[in-house]
Amino acid sequence: MVSVQNRESMAVDDDHSDDVCVNGDILADGEKMSGTGNAREALIRIKLDLAYCSEKVLNLDHLSMHVASTLNDYEALHTENGSISPDAMKKAFEFGMLSGILDSELKEMDSFMTSLQTEIGNARQKMQLSEHFEISEMEEKLLDAAEALEQSKEQVCAIRIQSAKFERALDFKGKETWNHGDDYFPENGQFSSVNGKWKIQRMEQQRHILQMLEKSLARELDLEKKPSDSRRNEEKVNFKLHLLEHEAYCIEEPMEAIYERLFETENAADILMGTSKQLISRLQILQFNLNGSTQREKEMRSKLQESILKLSDEESALQKMKTSSATLDNSLAQQANSSRVSLKEVVDNYDITNSEAVYLWEKMNLLEEKLRESDIQLQQGQVAIETSQDQNSILHSELTKMENVVENLQEKLVIVESKAEIAEAMCAFFTETNLEFNEELSFIKANGTIKENLLESKLKESNAQLEDAKTSVEAIERQQGFLYAALSDMENLIKDLMVEFSKAESRAESAVTKCSMLTETNLELNEELVHLRGRLECLERLLHQAAEEKMATVKDIGIRTRVITDLVMKLALERERLRIQKVTTHIRIIHGVPSMNSVVRVTV
Repeated sequence: MVSVQNRESMAVDDDHSDDVCVNGDILADGEKMSGTGNAREALIRIKLDLAYCSEKVLNLDHLSMHVASTLNDYEALHTENGSISPDAMKKAFEFGMLSGILDSELKEMDSFMTSLQTEIGNARQKMQLSEHFEISEMEEKLLDAAEALEQSKEQVCAIRIQSAKFERALDFKGKETWNHGDDYFPENGQFSSVNGKWKIQRMEQQRHILQMLEKSLARELDLEKKPSDSRRNEEKVNFKLHLLEHEAYCIEEPMEAIYERLFETENAADILMGTSKQLISRLQILQFNLNGSTQREKEMRSKLQESILKLSDEESALQKMKTSSATLDNSLAQQANSSRVSLKEVVDNYDITNSEAVYLWEKMNLLEEKLRESDIQLQQGQVAIETSQDQNSILHSELTKMENVVENLQEKLVIVESKAEIAEAMCAFFTETNLEFNEELSFIKANGTIKENLLESKLKESNAQLEDAKTSVEAIERQQGFLYAALSDMENLIKDLMVEFSKAESRAESAVTKCSMLTETNLELNEELVHLRGRLECLERLLHQAAEEKMATVKDIGIRTRVITDLVMKLALERERLRIQKVTTHIRIIHGVPSMNSVVRVTV
């Protein structure tokens, strides 16, 4: 019997060692994951470990209840028969096995809870070192986990106390069985009262465990909702990003048009700057030309003053000629008066002189035509001078004086020519009689032709100067008109360019501000997207790890169920073996084989 018990204890120890190895592997894996994970992963792992711990405590509670029920059954069988029956022995064996399993599981739970407590402490240290916006919520969850662990420890302590009572009862029953003691073990009523108290405590513990499970389920639901919320937020952010990208794409086209316009305006501004520089250079050239024209005007004025002085000299010479012509007139009048009488007498005798007179008359007609042409030219020059600028008023007055002097000279020349013709005729008539008169007439004619040539040359020069002055004045006026028109056009152009340039600058500034705002919003949205993607990846990683841990727990539960089923099978086999042994012992007793007590004493 002792050998059988030793075998059974060895089998139980093997099973217990297998469970301890499995749990040790799970704990090692958990420690590795806690070492490599962050605070959130550690929190999820702690939650899963707490769920495992609460489930294990609940299973231990059920096991302790089962042990207590087996103890009650054993006590009932022992009190009914008063001796050790096979059923009582079976119950005692079952009670011993279950109490041993309970003790080993309690030891395993102690080690698991100590490792979980150290893991919670490490997670708290990590959270204190890390800086995250969800640190307060995670600390609350860790505090709840610590409280749940303490409650689980209390439950385990209560189960341990109950297990110690079971061990004492087992030891006592073993002594009573082997020594046939009657009054050492407590009565059944005492065990039933202890069992009732223990059931009440167990109900409270189950209630607390159910509350903790509800909290854990609510937290798991919250954790399941958070990825969906994060996905929704990510979809919203993606939709917003899509809208912003569409808006940015829509804004790019007018921005390109604005940039093209800015480029065109810059090119136009450069072209206009070049044209303005060219116009400024032209204005400088025109200013230089104006300065040159003013200098020419000054030179022309000086020349006109010189011509006026020359005309004054000529007037003085004409006055002298007047005086000389007056003296000649007087002398001629005297000679004419003296010769009229002789002319009447000799008119018929001087036909030859008629041809000379005709020649003289023709010459006088030519001179008159020239004088008329000069008069016409002088009148034209007078009209041109009258229509010229106010600055040449002095020249107008001087030219009018010159015209008056010329007219007087013309009149005097006409008179002189008429008198000369008369004198020439008289001299021609009196050639034979009055040689001196002919010589004087020839002298007067020679002087008159020289003076006429001089006057004609002077008139031509004055007309040429007047025409040059007219052309220069007209050219200056045209240049001034062109300059004023160009200046006005340039001013209008510069104003228009300044307006367009200001508009382009305002548009460019508005476009730059819009671009800066869009870039800032894009950067902020990119940062938010990166942050949300990081959070989503973290949540997905945590969910994946939670799924892996769930699969590991499922595998662990499967292994444990397999171990329990194997244990149950072994127990069934052992029960069958005991039943066969009981039958054999009964047969031996019937056939006169020694009793069980003697055999037991011999084996002891």
